[in-house]
Amino acid sequence: MLIFTRNAFLSIVDHAQDDRFLVVRARIAGDIETLFPDAEVFERPGADYRFQATVPRERVSQRVAHAVKEVHYDAFEATVEDGDRRQAYLQVWSAMYEEQARRNELEK
Repeated sequence: MLIFTRNAFLSIVDHAQDDRFLVVRARIAGDIETLFPDAEVFERPGADYRFQATVPRERVSQRVAHAVKEVHYDAFEATVEDGDRRQAYLQVWSAMYEEQARRNELEK
């Protein structure tokens, strides 16, 4: 699962050895701590997602639900204060917009 918030981009995947946990991954330092301030983050230089933390599945569920409850805007991009992050998010938005257009063309 990929999660984009105003100030964090996270990848959340299954923990290979223990179903009680998930692995929360980030490419930017500090992103995990934004949603999980108590997480013990470790760095894996050279990994696809350089920053990672093992977090209880229930805690991830609670934090993601809380983030959803805090949505009070009608345009996500405008809420992203970090200009570099906003640019990266807009590139993702653009790629998905192009995919939408491509699929619409296929349906014709």
